[in-house]
Amino acid sequence: MPFKSESQRRKFYAMAERGEISKGKVREYEKETKGDLPEKVEKAKEAKRKAKKYKLGKKMTKNTNEG
Repeated sequence: MPFKSESQRRKFYAMAERGEISKGKVREYEKETKGDLPEKVEKAKEAKRKAKKYKLGKKMTKNTNEG
């Protein structure tokens, strides 16, 4: 499984140094990772989730005011 972000890569290297995961697992992830990685992925997912929640809230408000 490849790394999804630079912050995840840093976390895995730190965990490997502390002995929480094997260094071989980090090398395996590194080998499968291709191209540039974003700094964080969480913000994009969070933004989509908030937009969806906002959109659903607008629909519910619109429907309850009509009736």
